[in-house]
Amino acid sequence: IFVDVPVSLAEAVLGGKITVPTIHGNVAVTVPTGSNSGTTLRLRGKGISPRPGLSGDQFVKLSVVLPDKPDKALVDFVKEWSKDFDYDVRKRAGLDKP
Repeated sequence: IFVDVPVSLAEAVLGGKITVPTIHGNVAVTVPTGSNSGTTLRLRGKGISPRPGLSGDQFVKLSVVLPDKPDKALVDFVKEWSKDFDYDVRKRAGLDKP
């Protein structure tokens, strides 16, 4: 079983507990510090059994969701932060060349 779960910017950067639905009911899951969209977490035994006597797993894919309208404090923080910690995410992915 696969499920996409939205997480806030704060949850992605700082980590924390979120509630995730499973076929067995909701469970608490720890979002690791520094998670990105696409980070996949495995919930052992929370999926559908592939055959009798075995337990299946559920996979949770995180999707970082930014505010629809970032407030001034967030915008100012990111501008200041990017002066010292700017990095090229496309270069890291090998997409920086035409």
